[in-house]
Amino acid sequence: MIDEQTLSQWLDQARSLVDERKLLHALQRYYRITAAAPLLDIAWVELAYVQFELKQYAAAEKTLLKAVSASNEPQEILFLVGNLYLKLSDYAKALTYYKKLLGHPQTLNKDLRAHLNFNAALAYYYRDNIRLAEIHFRAARRIDPRFPKINESLGELLLRRGAYAEATDCLKEAIANEQYSWIAHYMLGTAYAKMYDWRKAHEEFVIAIEMDPNEPRAWHMCGEALLSLHRLDEAERYLRKALELNPQLTDAVVDFGFLFLRRGDYQRARELFEQALQLEPHHSRALQGTRELKQSQHSQT
Repeated sequence: MIDEQTLSQWLDQARSLVDERKLLHALQRYYRITAAAPLLDIAWVELAYVQFELKQYAAAEKTLLKAVSASNEPQEILFLVGNLYLKLSDYAKALTYYKKLLGHPQTLNKDLRAHLNFNAALAYYYRDNIRLAEIHFRAARRIDPRFPKINESLGELLLRRGAYAEATDCLKEAIANEQYSWIAHYMLGTAYAKMYDWRKAHEEFVIAIEMDPNEPRAWHMCGEALLSLHRLDEAERYLRKALELNPQLTDAVVDFGFLFLRRGDYQRARELFEQALQLEPHHSRALQGTRELKQSQHSQT
């Protein structure tokens, strides 16, 4: 046993080593602390963090499970074990640990319940279980309506399942909470585009571009909105910029093809649709473009 003052000094030393990125030295210090004070939860958790940073994932799991067995209140540590597997993209194993806690919500404080539901939703989402992901995203928002990124995450899920009107409500809330969220403006523009409200879609994509002018998707979608509004010259500028930033952006190549098709430049339209199909041979809109091109040429003969 060691006195509290010495233990506090050792912890400060270990944390300083972590801050200095001297992780191997910090590792040795935490081993010493956990050996001397095996009931000190925070030391086990911080040791696991160092092991994770060193990519010693199996060791980090063992460390956290030791902490669980030694702790009188292991809920947060079980949550950290789940988070470890979430970061490693082992979503099934992450959910194994999250479910241990989800079955006993009365033992958790509000903040942990919100985090738990949010992370469980992410695990389900990445496993393509959209129904359960939505249940847990909604639970997290119900527990804490201002939980970071909750409205963006739920809005993205609603977009994916085609609930565009509700997605716009979620994403407007996201923007109200975080005005300068690039992704929220981009997804709100996408929701408006899915509902064929091209004017509002254009407004949101313009804001997204202002926030991150190096993101090609926003330039492309702004060009697509302008194309749908029959503002062809403006659309061309945005589509050119999208392809300047990412020449492999197939959707932008396709929209460029449609732009030239509308102008009656069939040769250039054909070249662009063929380019898109070289990038993605089964691209549905590129195939649609080639059909429309043939129909347009046939009507001219």
